[in-house]
Amino acid sequence: MSPILLDTNVVSVIFKTNHPLRPAALDATDGHELYIAFMTKAEVLVWPMNNDWGARRRAELSEHLSEFTTLLPDDDSPRYWAEVMATSKRLGRPMDAADAWIAATALQWDLPLVTNNFRDFEPLSELTLVRI
Repeated sequence: MSPILLDTNVVSVIFKTNHPLRPAALDATDGHELYIAFMTKAEVLVWPMNNDWGARRRAELSEHLSEFTTLLPDDDSPRYWAEVMATSKRLGRPMDAADAWIAATALQWDLPLVTNNFRDFEPLSELTLVRI
């Protein structure tokens, strides 16, 4: 089982059982060790707060998140993030802070990034992207 990092949009697609891209996301992640960046976990944890979810839906989300190992930042992580921010800006495609943390996590841990938002990460040639 090879490790892969999931972008927030892929975590969302898999969570939504009726999403049209869910089969492709499940296919892309099948047989892999599944990791998410701390930023993805934070983005997902805000969903119930912003949408006033009840206890059942919150429990479903908690169970869903338990399928992934969260990669936390360390002393080297800010350097990776800074490089992603500077590179994307230099290439004329500035990345938002959340996406930059996800890209930095993939680069720091040398993991392919599974995403549905390929264009957000496309300028980073050193990043291995897996499209769904």
